[in-house]
Amino acid sequence: MITQVKLDYINRVIDECLDGDALELKGKFLGDEGVEALVQTNRILDVENLDLSRNKLTWRGAHHLFHCNLFKNLKRLYIGENNISDKGIKELPSADFAENLSLLDLRYNNIGPAGGLAVVQSEKFRKLQVLIFQENPVGDETLITLAKAPTFANLRKLNFYRTDITPKGIKVLAKSKVLQRVKQLNIARNYLHLESARLLGNTKTLTNIETLLMYDTGIGDAGVKAIMESESFSKLKTLRVT
Repeated sequence: MITQVKLDYINRVIDECLDGDALELKGKFLGDEGVEALVQTNRILDVENLDLSRNKLTWRGAHHLFHCNLFKNLKRLYIGENNISDKGIKELPSADFAENLSLLDLRYNNIGPAGGLAVVQSEKFRKLQVLIFQENPVGDETLITLAKAPTFANLRKLNFYRTDITPKGIKVLAKSKVLQRVKQLNIARNYLHLESARLLGNTKTLTNIETLLMYDTGIGDAGVKAIMESESFSKLKTLRVT
């Protein structure tokens, strides 16, 4: 039960952290109960940015957040470095603000293939331009489904850093007609190797990439050469490899 004392506390936190159209609550360690108190304030928070990173949230806190109606104009949601898991993220598509999001940062949340698929199979994210799955083992099926989903045609920045993807996922990604607008692609620290570099080098669709991060993937000198000599990467400005 959320007491009046807790409601008074969360209202003070909101007042301290509200900055124009942004509510910056990163590292406040609110926990699930804090988010429950937040949504029970019944304040209509006219913010476009909400940062709840590093707040010890689980699926319970995610449930309260995704089913509240306080954030009608939310465009950018940072909810990384928590533990919302598959159970929590599956409820995100039902949020009132899901259709308005242009940025979704889910890094470090113990989200697996089931949770990843819940996001990329949803048709709610048509306005999304930045999607960050970093450090969640969502795997190839999430990447493959995303690469084929017309909903995500507006993506400009895609982060699959250390997400358990393999050349199987890269093969489909390299042929994606959906992700042609992507300019920044982070697929570092996955088991990709030379085959993946060659697949990307032969892409006919991912031709707008300006930043490509592939360090700790084992693509080697031959892989770097395949990318650097690729006509498809004529717009490439930054390539990070090891």
